[in-house]
Amino acid sequence: MKRKGFTLIELVVAMAIFLVLILIAFDAFNYVVLSSRYNRQIADTEQNLSIVMDQMTKELRQTVTYNDGSGNFGVVFPAPPSGNDSIRDLKTISTPDSPLASNQYYSFGNYDTDPSDDPDHPILMFYMEDSNGVKHRISYTLGVPNDGNGYAPPHYKGIPKRYWPSKEYEPCEVLYSNETWDGSSWTGTQNQPVTEQVITNFTVIRPFWSDKVIQIVIEAMVKGPTGKGVHKIRYIAQVTLRQ
Repeated sequence: MKRKGFTLIELVVAMAIFLVLILIAFDAFNYVVLSSRYNRQIADTEQNLSIVMDQMTKELRQTVTYNDGSGNFGVVFPAPPSGNDSIRDLKTISTPDSPLASNQYYSFGNYDTDPSDDPDHPILMFYMEDSNGVKHRISYTLGVPNDGNGYAPPHYKGIPKRYWPSKEYEPCEVLYSNETWDGSSWTGTQNQPVTEQVITNFTVIRPFWSDKVIQIVIEAMVKGPTGKGVHKIRYIAQVTLRQ
């Protein structure tokens, strides 16, 4: 009696087809996972930029522009324009060269018209007055996370180099200071991160045609879902200081 069944060749062909189907399904699943992660990164990055931009513009609108004799008024950095736009951004840093080590800040000292640069090298610093008449010194600084261990796994808290969207410079986090005068010194919040390490450019401009106008551009880049190409996110704002 002749037995019914599959020949060896039929089994090999069936297994090969089954393997191809598994690979196709795996690739499709992997792409869905990568796309989901990519969309989540874009949403997180947009939230980072939105939070810091909303905070900056709100505070800048409360900037004290009159001199009450203390010298603590107006926007200090960037310095007031003189003939040309006064600009601070990552393209005009003076030191250090990227990538930054842990707990380092980008310095703009060589590009200031004011020779007495702030020790923390803020990209933006100004004085504001709250609703109670209390004066605040506000500053925004660019830096990288301070973990004391650099970027060697598993200690790093910053973005590992392989995930940097551009090798030209390291993504930064924005650090925020909000201090009040206690009669002898400025005290309060100092260099607290308000964004994750996603900022790839931060530009503050005081145009030559008005020392009352502040223009801000913040950028971040997210690698594509396959690791190739980048999606650039940009937020732009212009604030006119009150008289």
